[in-house]
Amino acid sequence: MKFVNEMEDGESVDILLVIRKKLGLREYRTKFGKYFVLEAGDKTGTLLIKYWGNDERFTEKVYERLKEGDVVRVRGTFQKDNSPYISVDAEYDELEIVENYDPDRFIPRIENIEELMENIFKLTEEVENVHLSRLLEFFFSDESFLERFSSSPGSSFGAYAYLGGLAEHTLHVAMICKELSNIYSVNRELLITAALLHDIGKIEAYEIGTSIKIRNEAKLLGHTVLSYNMVEGKIREIVDFPQSLKEQLLHAIIAHHSPIVDNVPQRIRTKEAYLLFYANMLDNSLKEFDTEGEEWAYSRKMGREIYLGLEQD
Repeated sequence: MKFVNEMEDGESVDILLVIRKKLGLREYRTKFGKYFVLEAGDKTGTLLIKYWGNDERFTEKVYERLKEGDVVRVRGTFQKDNSPYISVDAEYDELEIVENYDPDRFIPRIENIEELMENIFKLTEEVENVHLSRLLEFFFSDESFLERFSSSPGSSFGAYAYLGGLAEHTLHVAMICKELSNIYSVNRELLITAALLHDIGKIEAYEIGTSIKIRNEAKLLGHTVLSYNMVEGKIREIVDFPQSLKEQLLHAIIAHHSPIVDNVPQRIRTKEAYLLFYANMLDNSLKEFDTEGEEWAYSRKMGREIYLGLEQD
């Protein structure tokens, strides 16, 4: 069975998709009856399902029965429009909920996670400060934490929205911070430690099923607070952890999303926190340019079209 990115314009398709959003039940403009539109997809992409009903009451029942998160088997015709969609004619085609499916079909998973984790371990070994090293050991020698960390997404959509995305993003940010510490006069080991721990709260932030959903706790507190709480809790277990070092590390974590606005827990006040912010922003922004597409693509995160470059022959 094909994936979204394998379908061709005008092709009759038979595909499993997860419903990501119900976009409404609508009336035809030129005849009696109703149709509805769904946003659905798999791990390779997202498209629309346009279900053309021929019996108003039956169409309503079909729409009401469908829920976001349901996996459906779709038989119809793929149309590669500006907004690609599968056209499902109720008279000839099918749209049915299925119970048995492989979850890996819907959420992508990084392939080189072992290599990424090895590089993260190498960075932890470069931290020689006894207190920071002990703190990193609390996390990165804990098998339960490592299992969750290495399989967590880095976001619920867009860049790093795949299993293993958190580890990949963390490694990138830590590597950038390491290089920046060779240029600027900063506490190098503090900066690397902050980079390795700045997003660990994301292991508590998401529910993984047929899609990546943000948990209520993360919606209410934000992943920066979750990360702060996890790190602060472990620091409490380390005897004689210096108060100043604790404050600077926690400051970098809680403030790593903005140096200039007030709608964050704390504004940035140290060099290490500034470097962590820009390393984080740089990695997240450049990841947008990894989007598969043609010459231009729209980035929701950046709020603009971005140039992906011409395809090479």
